[in-house]
Amino acid sequence: GYYPTLNAVGGWGQNKTDELGTTQKGYLGYLEGRANLFKGFKDQSIVDQKSADFNIGNIELEAKKRELRLQLTEVVSDMIYLHKAQEVLQEELKSAKLQRQMAAKKVSAGLTGPVDNLELDLKENEVEIEIKQFEQLHFENHQKLVKLFGNDVKDSDLDKVKLSGIESYQPEKFELKIENNLSVKKADLIKAKSESEKKEIKSEFMPSVDLTYAFGRLTPSENTPIQFNEYKYGISLTIPLFSGFETYYKNKAAVYQMDAAEKLKNQKTHDIDSEFKTLKNKINETVALYTINEKKLSNSQKYFDLTLAEYRRGIKNSPDLITATDRLFSTKKKKFELLKELEILKIKLENIL
Repeated sequence: GYYPTLNAVGGWGQNKTDELGTTQKGYLGYLEGRANLFKGFKDQSIVDQKSADFNIGNIELEAKKRELRLQLTEVVSDMIYLHKAQEVLQEELKSAKLQRQMAAKKVSAGLTGPVDNLELDLKENEVEIEIKQFEQLHFENHQKLVKLFGNDVKDSDLDKVKLSGIESYQPEKFELKIENNLSVKKADLIKAKSESEKKEIKSEFMPSVDLTYAFGRLTPSENTPIQFNEYKYGISLTIPLFSGFETYYKNKAAVYQMDAAEKLKNQKTHDIDSEFKTLKNKINETVALYTINEKKLSNSQKYFDLTLAEYRRGIKNSPDLITATDRLFSTKKKKFELLKELEILKIKLENIL
């Protein structure tokens, strides 16, 4: 918009002036140059709009990076959880096999009925089914990694990645500065762009000043051959008087856009503040659950050891042993499930800061 323009003008015309007694008409042709000196700061408004577009593009790029980071964290955290859960299931399967051997000896010795064998066989079958289900989930997560990276990641490499320690999930160290949030920044830029668009439209109400220069045949003539021997130059002032209400309605639309941008920013501010508080509360609750689960894990281990010892002595029966086993190994799996949830919640919280 700051550069001058150059046009080739040709055609037929007719001039009548007070200075000349005859009417001039005929062909004309010339080159016309024009350099704008002032047009109501329209160019600056356009520059501001393009700058806002550029910054919005950068924000959208950063938002995409954060989205991919969250996806990666979800997949890798899931994979770590699955690996740990599969280890727990293998341990549970080994325990179930040993319990079934114990039951078989007790049945053969006549100390209990064959129902113990059946109950512990069922328990082993249930663990084997769960192992197969986790293997399917494991395969599906590898496919998610292929989708993210374009190729797979070896389990040996994934085993080197660890979930963060429980001490890193302390939400009080996170402080929300709403003006730094990407969605709020984007809403600010959209509002600023709307304001620049309104200024651009307002500039159409203002006069414009142009430096003009033309040379060639400026005077229409049918009798003389075309000669590029005429020229003119000057500074022209153009004052807009009427544009068929186009400028008026464009300005009205721009006002509505600014109002909408302001409301969008306010809505984003409320949404982000609410999401931040929700995520902090979820982390606090999950940390509390993890602490309780650790106590439960300790008690479940003690209960399992005592129940197993009493089953050997014939005090407890097989349903008691199965209940103790289920409680112990489900609590072990729950530990890694909670750590996985905390890792994802922490990334979500960091993404909105």
